[in-house]
Amino acid sequence: MLTDDAIAALPAWTLVQAFHGVARRFGAAFAEVGLSSTQFGVLAQLAAHPGLSQGEIARRVLVTAQSVGELIGSLEERGLVARPPHPGRGRRRPVELTTAGREALERATPGVLAVNAPEALGLTAAEAEELNRLLHIVRRAVDAA
Repeated sequence: MLTDDAIAALPAWTLVQAFHGVARRFGAAFAEVGLSSTQFGVLAQLAAHPGLSQGEIARRVLVTAQSVGELIGSLEERGLVARPPHPGRGRRRPVELTTAGREALERATPGVLAVNAPEALGLTAAEAEELNRLLHIVRRAVDAA
């Protein structure tokens, strides 16, 4: 039988629990600007890497290829991203951030930074940097599995 101490010593479970609290904070920050966390992820990736394909976006924001099509479509309807006319079967169709998309990303960024601030996470700057480093190691390990 697991004890409270044994449960508290499970790093992946602690990560899941921390995720829920942080996700609520992100949800509130994104709701203020009318975005979901995944929509923010798409806009942020397109700002950093203009012209990504839908498949590349799906891999970067950790969604399925099927759901990214709907996601891009909804962002396109809102005027936040644009795609050129369909170039034909099997041809790459890059997604571009529009001016409205950049503005939405700029409105969301202060909230994202606030949620990520070390003090908001109960950490010092050095601890936040170390946590981020460790989380990247975990992410690479689970992505490789």
